[in-house]
Formats: sequence, C-alpha cells, structure tokens
Amino acid sequence: MLSNLNTPFNQTFQRLASGYQINSAADDAAGLQISNRLTSQINGINQGIRNANDGISLSQIAEGALDEMTTAIQRMRTLVIQSRSGINSQQDRTALQNEIRQINKEITRIAETTSFAGIPLLDGRLNRDFLVGANAGENINVNLERDEGWTAEGLRLSEVVVDGSDGVNNPTQNGSPITPGYVIQAPFPAVLGTISGLEVRINGNEFRPMPDVVFSSTDPGVNAFNFAVAMQSTDISLVIAQGDNFSLGDQLFLLAGSIEFRISGVATDEATAQANRALISSLTGIPESFFGEQAYNLFPPEDEDSITQFNLKIIDEALSTIDSARAKLGATQNRFQATIRNLSNISENVSAARSRIRDTDYAKETAELTRLQILQQASTTVLSQANQRPQAALALLQ
Repeated sequence: MLSNLNTPFNQTFQRLASGYQINSAADDAAGLQISNRLTSQINGINQGIRNANDGISLSQIAEGALDEMTTAIQRMRTLVIQSRSGINSQQDRTALQNEIRQINKEITRIAETTSFAGIPLLDGRLNRDFLVGANAGENINVNLERDEGWTAEGLRLSEVVVDGSDGVNNPTQNGSPITPGYVIQAPFPAVLGTISGLEVRINGNEFRPMPDVVFSSTDPGVNAFNFAVAMQSTDISLVIAQGDNFSLGDQLFLLAGSIEFRISGVATDEATAQANRALISSLTGIPESFFGEQAYNLFPPEDEDSITQFNLKIIDEALSTIDSARAKLGATQNRFQATIRNLSNISENVSAARSRIRDTDYAKETAELTRLQILQQASTTVLSQANQRPQAALALLQ
C-alpha cells in the first residue's frame, strides 16, 4: 500500500512546486502540445504589441517633423503675401527673400536629418512593415515614399521668389533611364561645345552634378572617353566600356547598372532651355528624352500678380502634400493603437486558456495531498500494528 502511494505523492509535490499540472508528456501528451502552441501564440502577440509601439514611435517622429515643416511653409506663405505690400522697397523684398532661403534650408535640413533608430524617415524612401501578430503576414505598413523626396527642392519651395530676381517656373524632370545593352553612339564631334549643368544618377542613387565636358576635338574616341570619365567621376560603381572589345572608339557600352540624366541650371527662357537640351543631345548622340526637361528662369519676371499666383500655388501644393502625408501617418497611428488593444485582449484570453490547461489547480492538489497524507499515516499505523502481532504471539508463548 505504501509503495503505491509514492508515485501520486511525487506527482502532487511536483505540481505544487512547479505550478504546472503538466510537467512532462507523460502527464498529458495532448495538453502539453496544446499549451505549447498557446505559448507560442502568446509570445508572438506580446512581441507584436512591442512592434506596434515601435511603429507608433516612428510615425510620431515623422509626423512631428512634417508638422514643423508645415509651420515653416506657413511662414513662407505669409512672407509671399507680405512681399506684395505697396510700401516695400527692393531692399525690403531682398530681406524677405533671404528669410525664404533660410526657411528652405531648414526644411531641407529637417528632411535630411530626421531619423528613428538610424532609419531615415523623410528621404523619400521610407517603406517599413511592422509585424503586429504571432504569424507571418500580419503587418502594418508605414509608407512615406516620394520620388522627389521631402526637401525644399523636392517640394518645389526653392522656386519661390519674391524679390524680383530670377524665378524658376519649370521644375527639373528626370530623363529616361539607360540600362545595360544600350549603346551611346556618336556623333560626338558633330557639334563642338561644352556640356554644363548635366546631372547623372547611377544605379538609382541620388543625382550628382557632372563636371563640364568640353567637346573640342575632332576625334570621336577622345570625346567619348571624356564623356565617360565625367560620368564615372560622379560614382565609382559605374561600369562602362568604350568601343568594340574595349578599344578606343566613338561608342560607349553600359555593362552593368543603370544611368539616368537630367539637366539642371537656369536659362533666360524656355526656348533657350530647349536649345541647350538639343545641344547636349547633339554633342552626345543621346536622344533628348534621355535628359529630361531643363529648369528655366524668368528674367525679368512677368507681372507681379502672376508671380504671386505662381508662388502661392507652389506653397499650397506643398502644404497639401504634407497634410496628406500627415493624415496617412495619423491614421496609421490610430490603427496601431487599435491593434494594440485587440492584441492585448487576445493575449489575456489566450493566457487564461493556457492556464486552464497547464497550470496547477492548487485547491485540488492540496486536497489530494491531504488525502494522500491521511492514507500514508493510516497505512503506517496499520503496518505498525501488523508488525506487532508476532510479538504478541511470542509473549503468549513465554
């Protein structure tokens, strides 16, 4: 009898000590599997809650930066209205323009430096998924992608001019990409001249200005080589070859990556800008569409009402763009909050379900321990009395 009590005694003590009624597969194989699956779900949900909080933090930082940019742009709009006061002198307008330039610099600084845990937020490439569940695919996306970026230039705010100086009224556009297999075929020497204001983007990186390229030689190979060197000077990752079998010739071959051009700078009018683009196309033999539209200035500017209308249109479009991004971030934050509340509720209920399967019922196990102790004591007493019976018989014999 006593030996039969050892196993349940040990099992009861183990359950009371560990807090679990399932301590091995022998206790409840199915219950062990179920509780382990619930544990995985609970751990995943709790980490998902932390991930969602990270998403809220990232969104709040980005939205706060955009809020400060909005304040700066509103100030710029006020300055544009102020510039149309009839009492302003040219010196007054120059002072207003100086403040606008400083505002643009600060907007660009905010866009270039705002980050979270080393992640740039306003470089135009932010696209992050936050896993907010216990399983793959349960994501919430934070997206602030914008090809033009969030700098003053990307928002066209650098085109706002109130002091009567040159005012850009046509934004720079990117040209068509050139991919491996495309051959840049001269006439490099067909039209002599100098390429200036050309920018190149290599392998999707940022646009960088190319140095001026002078086409003064009648040797097409020399001009092709100079053009290749000017491109390569902007990015060491560019891989090109010249001529057939890498021999000097009037052809350039793109071996890897991609190239994209655009023409920056200013011109006195649109016609001059287009003529400049045509000149570059003639010099390089590359179609005009591969260089995009050149930004051009008005000099002198048109009537003040047109300029003011143009400035306000740029500013209002920038405000609308930022407001749209902020609204998206706000909606995403609210979604994160709702997700956290839902996950917290699920985690609580799943934890309760796991507890009912795996955790020790202390009232039951304590009662069982008491029952076993009573049986042990009773068995010990009976065994003791049984052991005394031979002694009683010996006493009678004596």
